[in-house]
Amino acid sequence: MFTYFLLKKLQETEGDVSLGDLSEYVIDQVRKTSIDENEKMQTPTITPADKVQNEWKNWTLK
Repeated sequence: MFTYFLLKKLQETEGDVSLGDLSEYVIDQVRKTSIDENEKMQTPTITPADKVQNEWKNWTLK
């Protein structure tokens, strides 16, 4: 599910998305879908390096 929603958002935005928006979308969609499909809670997490803790969410891929 993680890969599916990650690639879906990248395709929809053509890669023009911040990492913060991308991570929020993937986390939200995986949570919702895993409960509906697997009846289990799954929550992806992001663990950035300490040096970029406050910056990474604004980075974009494009």
